[in-house]
Amino acid sequence: MAIMKKHSFLTVDFSTTVKLTASEQKKMSHWLSIAGEVVQVLFQKKIIPGKGVKILHVSVLICGDKRIRELNRQFRNKDKVTDVLSFPALEPLRRTKKLSETLFLGDLAICHAQAKRQAKKFGISYLDEFIHLFFHGLIHLLGYDHELSRKEEMIMQKWEDKALKIFSIIKKGP
Repeated sequence: MAIMKKHSFLTVDFSTTVKLTASEQKKMSHWLSIAGEVVQVLFQKKIIPGKGVKILHVSVLICGDKRIRELNRQFRNKDKVTDVLSFPALEPLRRTKKLSETLFLGDLAICHAQAKRQAKKFGISYLDEFIHLFFHGLIHLLGYDHELSRKEEMIMQKWEDKALKIFSIIKKGP
């Protein structure tokens, strides 16, 4: 099943290999729309570099433990289940001098079962964990990696916190 979630700034090609209820699909689609607003704010405020970018595209796959483990093993040589994997399509934006108006950032794979386990562990909803993983993966697509250094980890954490704060404000509405 594939769902295209469009926002004026962010387009998400959303597909799943796991069974989601119609309610879950609808809520995830809505939350990805809000995420589009958040990403636009982050770009407009120049929190995320990307001068001249007008439209971003991202592909998101919701998959199970088996598929995420296969992807992790194949592309990272890590034979274990993880929560999110990012496959950037571009050089890091912070190192790119000239950007086109429309960018395909790359692909994200989010493990549905792992997100559910983590949500339970952290005492939050599945959707809260899903959107956190989406932003975390998106920051990886932009060229940042918390595994490289403490500085990178701090940058990613700062952006995640800002994104989730803005998300929370928009989600609540006026």
